[in-house]
Amino acid sequence: MRLKFGFVILLLTIALTNGAMAKDIFVPDDHRTIGEAFNAATFGDTVYVKPGTYKERIKIKEGVNLVSFAGADGNDLVDGPGNKKVLRRTLRTIIDGSGLKTPGYLVSFPQESTAPMRLDGFTIQNLPKYREPNVFLVEIRACSPEVVNNIVTGNRSWGGILSTGLGLGMGPPLKIEARPVIRNNVIYDNYGSGISNAPHAIALVTDNELFDNRFPGADEAKGELVGAGIGIRESGRPTIENNVCYQNGVGIGGLNLDSHDRELIIRNNILYNNKTAGIGLRPISSEKSNIRAVIENNKVYGNLEGGIRMSKMDSVVIRYNTVSGNKEAGLLFTNVDEAFIEDNEIHGNLTAGIRLLDVPDAIVRRNHIYQNATAGIDFIGWDR
Repeated sequence: MRLKFGFVILLLTIALTNGAMAKDIFVPDDHRTIGEAFNAATFGDTVYVKPGTYKERIKIKEGVNLVSFAGADGNDLVDGPGNKKVLRRTLRTIIDGSGLKTPGYLVSFPQESTAPMRLDGFTIQNLPKYREPNVFLVEIRACSPEVVNNIVTGNRSWGGILSTGLGLGMGPPLKIEARPVIRNNVIYDNYGSGISNAPHAIALVTDNELFDNRFPGADEAKGELVGAGIGIRESGRPTIENNVCYQNGVGIGGLNLDSHDRELIIRNNILYNNKTAGIGLRPISSEKSNIRAVIENNKVYGNLEGGIRMSKMDSVVIRYNTVSGNKEAGLLFTNVDEAFIEDNEIHGNLTAGIRLLDVPDAIVRRNHIYQNATAGIDFIGWDR
């Protein structure tokens, strides 16, 4: 009993000590720049930034939050650059990289950290075109912060937000998987992907609006990258839900997918008017190796080269989606080992509702398929 009592006292002492140590730091009141505020911050602190434009590159310190100052009206919802309402404090607190001459991420988190951190309520904008390397506006490497309530725009060097643990063409894998929460952001007009999920990253990507993220003039038929609203590479396995993606190269795109024990989950998204497909996934090579996806409850319409396209996957589950008015097939599967297609609404697509090419094992049931231009279901290379 005495041991338990002493343990409780120890925990309370630690909690009170940590609470007493944490402090709020204000920019520009306490420090003129955000960088100076981070130099003074310690683990558990929060740096609050008052309205203004800050032309500096930000390296967030481990365990420190970066939050725009709300004041009396900063948490009011107002019109944003797209269709989504945004916080007033997000619009009036700006981190701008247009004057930065040397390449580098505009905002970055410490690598290989499990510390809680938050980036909350900024317009993060403008990087010029660098020769090398291609860099994102926000970098998350093998750490798990919350990135919420931001506007991320105007990168002419690459894309919006990178979530990665490295690997395959980027560097040796880091020890800690990236598990960030990327929520309630507006990400637009970047020359690449709005959010990129690279190897060894297991992000929750939810409630974001992504539009006009693409490489201008890129031609997918020539093997050129078109850019995605939300992109996945190699062993990245985010959960992607409740996002709105439009006018991107592809709404949600998986490129060079590689083996992973986790399945890729894409659900409850709205994907429309993208240059190629609403959802497009393909592997790293011709060899399939444990690449699985569950795609459910999405609305996919008006995309210029099809609704949902899958290539060389091991197993795909497509259910409860509405796929309509796409310029090519609603669903196009090529060389997929197992396909489960059930309880979808598929109509008004300009070729077939469902086209299956070299899909040896498919279950297609309880779908409502109508008013597609060439066929409801088109089987090619079918042998059983």
